[in-house]
Amino acid sequence: MTAASVLTLCVSRGLRLAPAGDGVRVHGPKAVRDELRESIREHKTELVSLLRAGRVAEVRAFYSQAFGRLSALYPDSMIGDLWPSIVARHPVMAHAIGLAELAADAAALSYQSGEAPDSGPFLAALQTWETAWREAIAALTGDTCGDCGARAVVLVTTDYGCKFCRACLRPAPLNPKGRAHA
Repeated sequence: MTAASVLTLCVSRGLRLAPAGDGVRVHGPKAVRDELRESIREHKTELVSLLRAGRVAEVRAFYSQAFGRLSALYPDSMIGDLWPSIVARHPVMAHAIGLAELAADAAALSYQSGEAPDSGPFLAALQTWETAWREAIAALTGDTCGDCGARAVVLVTTDYGCKFCRACLRPAPLNPKGRAHA
């Protein structure tokens, strides 16, 4: 039996395996039979590698999705100048982005190594990082609220692309650079 077949057998029996340091933690509704427990012990090193590789791929996918959502918020002409512009014009926001990135990276490493049992803390930290970027991009691109007229730092919902004004706290039609909307 290979490590991949042990993992497949565990999943088919409703068991969930997670890396835990140098070992494997088993969760599930059913008790693990002695022969399966022995197979897990026998292939422990390979199972830990497989499980960590899966978590690394999952973290990369979440980061990739976040970058994709963010890249839709600014024109391609800003790609090389985005970060230097944020640092120069909005240093407090740049600092917040840096801190959020450190927290997201630390949570990602904790999840990948198996210290964190699930991806929840990493996803929360990644959301904080993405929100910090969204606010900086909105401040840089100069969105204004069509309802209250404030030059607003906006939040953009990821599901629908709706923008919300932080000044009046309403879903508001936002006008790029203060232009009147049609």
